[in-house]
Order: sequence, then C-alpha cells, then structure tokens
Amino acid sequence: MQSELNIQPFLEQLRALPFVTDLDFSSEGRSTHREVDGILKIRAPKGTYRFLVEQKRSYLDRGMLNALVAQAKFYATVHRVPLLLFARYIPGPSAERLMQSGINFLDQAGNIHLVLGRNYERTVVGAKQTASGTKDPRISPAISQLLFAFATAKDAGSWSVRKLAEFAGLSKSNVAKVEQQLVGQGVLIQSEKGFRLRDRLKLPEQLLRGYELALRPKRLLGRFRSPASEIDEMLVAIRDSLAKDSIRWSITGGPAAYLLQKFYRGLELPIFIESLNDQLRRRWRIIPDKSGPLIFLHSFGSIAFWRESGSFPITHPWLVYSELMYSSDPRAHEAAEEIKREYLSE
Repeated sequence: MQSELNIQPFLEQLRALPFVTDLDFSSEGRSTHREVDGILKIRAPKGTYRFLVEQKRSYLDRGMLNALVAQAKFYATVHRVPLLLFARYIPGPSAERLMQSGINFLDQAGNIHLVLGRNYERTVVGAKQTASGTKDPRISPAISQLLFAFATAKDAGSWSVRKLAEFAGLSKSNVAKVEQQLVGQGVLIQSEKGFRLRDRLKLPEQLLRGYELALRPKRLLGRFRSPASEIDEMLVAIRDSLAKDSIRWSITGGPAAYLLQKFYRGLELPIFIESLNDQLRRRWRIIPDKSGPLIFLHSFGSIAFWRESGSFPITHPWLVYSELMYSSDPRAHEAAEEIKREYLSE
C-alpha cells in the first residue's frame, strides 16, 4: 500500500536503534482507528511495545499540533495505546510540546523521542532539515472556504457553481478556479458527476491548516471588551439586540461547544456575524481590546449558520472544532475531539 511505502523510511530509522530487534507494521489498524495509518509493534530484548502510528506529511501548525495532543490523550486513556508520530520535520518548540504530552515521534531529519515502557528510551532533538523538501500546497481564504463547504455539505461537489458559490461565500469564477487548484493539488477528484474529496480522512488536517493560516486571519473583525463580565450576559445581550435587526450571526468555539455538549465553555465568546457596524458597537458599548473575550469573525456564505440550540444560533461543528483547536486552552482541544467524535464522524 502507498501508506506503507511512505512509512518505510521511518521504519528503517527505527530498525537502526540498538535496542530494536524487530518491527511489525500493519495498516489494518485503520479499520478500528480510522485516523491513524496503522499499528506498529516494536520488539526489544525486554518485550514488545505497541503503538498507533500517524503520519503527517505537512508541517505541524498550531491547530494540528493541538489536535494531535488531544487525540493522543484519548488513545492513551480509552484504548491504552500510545501514539507514535511520523512527520516531515518537527522543530524544537513542537518537539518540546510533544514530549511534555508524552507523544513519541520521529521525523525525516532524525529528530526522535521514543520511550519503550521503563526499559528503553532514545531522544534526539534539534536536528535541522538538510533540504527544503516539498513545500506544502498554497492555502488561501478561498481554498479554505471551499474546503469547509465540502466538509459541511457532503453533496457539495455535485452542486451547480452558482449554488456552491452562494454556500461558500465566493464568486462563481473563484469557485471554478479554486476547484481546479484543488484538483491539481490532489485534494479533489473531478468526474462526470462533479467533484469529490480524494481522502476525507485528511479533511480535519486540511481544515485546521486553512482555518489557522488563511481563513481566520482574513475573517477576524476584532476583539472587544464588553460591559458584561460573564459570557452568558454577553450572549443574551447580543441575541436580544440582534432580534431587532436582519443581521445573521452564530456562536462558535467554547460557548457553541457548551450548547452542544455541556462539557466546555471557555473564557472567550467568538461569534460569526454578517456585519459589525459602528451603530452595533455603540449599542453594545464594546471597545476594542487585543485580549478582550468578545471575538467577532466575518461570516461567509451560508456555512457559518447551522442551527439553533437553547435559543441561540450556532455555527457548523467543523467551524466549532477549528476554533477550539485554535485556542491555547488544552481543555478546548479535548472539547474539540468530543465534538468531532459526536458530530463529525462518518
């Protein structure tokens, strides 16, 4: 299989370790753990050690790293199996974060952290890339918006260009252009029936990367501080105020996750909104604040508007998941994994 061929160089590095006597890799683990590339058994003189293997071919952005840590914690807690990450390159800060989280890793530059129970350990960090390698495909807000369209509507690839453009918040010409870009990158496959994702298992990684690097920075209207000190107060004030207007809005991040699962609320209130004019800002008496808890993001198309929960509009779980993984709070990352398992698993 192609995944096994890509993993072979990492297996050769592991075989070179003095305490490794044999390796047994199987991709059959994907049947029970769909997000991993397989199961690896490492044999050493004092025992056999089992790992879930996940390979990342793109660089580890913040959201992706947060997702890995939360996912590894889930595997270790629920399945009692640690995660072993194979990556293109893991820079020093990311390596430190992974080690602090108890995640084993190996990259193409030779950086490694491998702990086999209490018997064996090999850690090497700080190795630099010897070549530039293949660059990650270019990501843009338009590409990210279209990927969210395909994520939130599974039949989006069969829609007319007009319908897809309205849903994704793009022009018709931009939709056609981005579709061809994604075909060229191998993300989409084109057929007589339209377009479809080549591999939906890669979707969370693609969405997180696009959200962090392109979509969220483009859509951020600003952070503010409100006279209300509690999240619930802010929400009620905004809901009651906008009931008089025709402006669409929806909650994302922690408050949306709490409405869906009652698990995590967080200390920030991120909101997608069609427009945020001076009149609204004066009405709500909010003032710009770089660390303010009230975050407004400019909505796009129909994607940001999903359904109501507890009399509040919330955005689609894929956007909730992405905002939670963007957060610096580890509990937000755990909430994101819960959202994915309950609402986003196929």
